[in-house]
Amino acid sequence: MMNEILSKYTKTAAIAVFILLLVIAALWAYRYLYYTLPPQLVSITLEYQPESPCRKDSPLYMQILNDSYRDVLGTSFALSVKASKDGDNIAQLLSNTYSTDTIIKAGKTHEGCWSFPKLYTNKHDPNELIYEVKRQVVRFGD
Repeated sequence: MMNEILSKYTKTAAIAVFILLLVIAALWAYRYLYYTLPPQLVSITLEYQPESPCRKDSPLYMQILNDSYRDVLGTSFALSVKASKDGDNIAQLLSNTYSTDTIIKAGKTHEGCWSFPKLYTNKHDPNELIYEVKRQVVRFGD
């Protein structure tokens, strides 16, 4: 009789522990999806466009696309400017950090033009340089 009661409590405890572990796993998965995936859905692109829509004094055209379901409070990233000498050999000319405090609603885009960074050399044509966004950090509103 005692073994039956003990067995019943053991089964109940095992089911309760299983349900608790299931709830913990579901909460962890939710937090992972909520805090990890949205930054991958925010893209920042930079192009050299001295004519349109930008002016000659601010020729770097930046576009931030918020394809996530959360509002973006701000972004920061490093702009990497490289030059390709012969197609294979690439030289790093600049790595500069930029940030915005612009609020971008979910599903919206922010565009702007920035001044061209000072390079270590004036031998390169800005139209032929390679512009890359590195170390992108996105701050979301909760």
